[in-house]
Amino acid sequence: MKIWWLNHHARPPVVPGITRHYSLARSLGKLGYQVTVIASSFDHLGTMLPEGPDFGARLGKPLLRDYDGVDFLSIPTPGYEGNSSLGRLWNMYSFYSGALKALKSEEHGRPDMVIGSVVHTWGAFAGYRLAKHFGVPFVYELRDLWPLTPIEIGSYSKWHPFLLHLGFLDRKMAQEADLIITAAPLMKEYYIERFGIPEEKFLWITNGADLDLFRPSNQEKENSSNKFNLYYTGALGMANGLDAVFDRLEETGDRFPGFRLVVVGDGPLKDHLRKRAKEEQLPVEIMDAVAKKDLPGVLKQADACLVYLLPSRLYRFGISLNKLADYMAAGKPVLFIGDCAENPVLKSNSGIVVKDIGGFPGALETMIMTGQEEKAAMGARGRAFAEANYDWGKLALKAANALEKIVNSRHENGKT
Repeated sequence: MKIWWLNHHARPPVVPGITRHYSLARSLGKLGYQVTVIASSFDHLGTMLPEGPDFGARLGKPLLRDYDGVDFLSIPTPGYEGNSSLGRLWNMYSFYSGALKALKSEEHGRPDMVIGSVVHTWGAFAGYRLAKHFGVPFVYELRDLWPLTPIEIGSYSKWHPFLLHLGFLDRKMAQEADLIITAAPLMKEYYIERFGIPEEKFLWITNGADLDLFRPSNQEKENSSNKFNLYYTGALGMANGLDAVFDRLEETGDRFPGFRLVVVGDGPLKDHLRKRAKEEQLPVEIMDAVAKKDLPGVLKQADACLVYLLPSRLYRFGISLNKLADYMAAGKPVLFIGDCAENPVLKSNSGIVVKDIGGFPGALETMIMTGQEEKAAMGARGRAFAEANYDWGKLALKAANALEKIVNSRHENGKT
């Protein structure tokens, strides 16, 4: 089966960022599927792509590349600065229109199925239109809830004209899709309640981890009685809330001189956070983001890993955090700050959980004072949870079974 999978921000494994689509496509390839990931040539981390941030504009046409058996088709889109800029809006539309133009031409063949994936609904809607054009099944993949995410996280009005437009597209795709894949476990409730979509139309595929990368024997850290390194990996933006974490670090640094928070990532607040750490003399080290293949070597130095969720009603639908899957796969105890449904750290007893930032200093002190044997046990429980729930091979098999049912059902009903 030939599948086209459209996601504006999908990333190959050689750069930092979201490798969900690469990992699932690679695992599906091992099951006999031919998956092409269609992504933008530029986004807010575009400068890290091997060809440089403007290669798409220079070439003026899509570029097809192979990463370990996974085809990536990069649609040329213009650069921009600022996630809320008109430039980003134009970038989003360019991906939508460019994908339609490139793929309707049949230069890259014809698909047997199209998966349209959000970050934004325009990108997914290009997949919807391509599926209609070729008369093949359409699968709608949800990683964010539209228009709820920008309303909750970005404080936009629910009556904003652009959000109303995106909400209309979201409803249309959800109602007409053959299958809806959700990243978080309870996202389906949002659509069942709003649109009355039947529960059997949903498939939960969480973000996973490459367990072969994070072999526990390669993650063991040499213990030092007077050092404690807490690691955070991921984006550095307003939605990640690290300013609130920094606000509570001075006291910890004074009480535990060997403590250090190591931040590994990139984003619009990176320079701001680095400046704060220097001016306030906080026990913080900020490192550049690394490609997924290099992450195990970085996390090997961690005594524990940090997850922080800003308060949001979005998390009543659960979470699907790339960083958490990686932390657990690495066998590291997790310090989790935030309130969410279906918390994996609570389920697996793999760390310490507090519901708000006010509990951070106490939880951090508890983690620091916990003995090495118990921290190792937490990490081992997290690794076991990852092996059961986050293995990309198992997740791909789960997806493949659902995709085959769609195709078989269509054949039975005479639609294809």
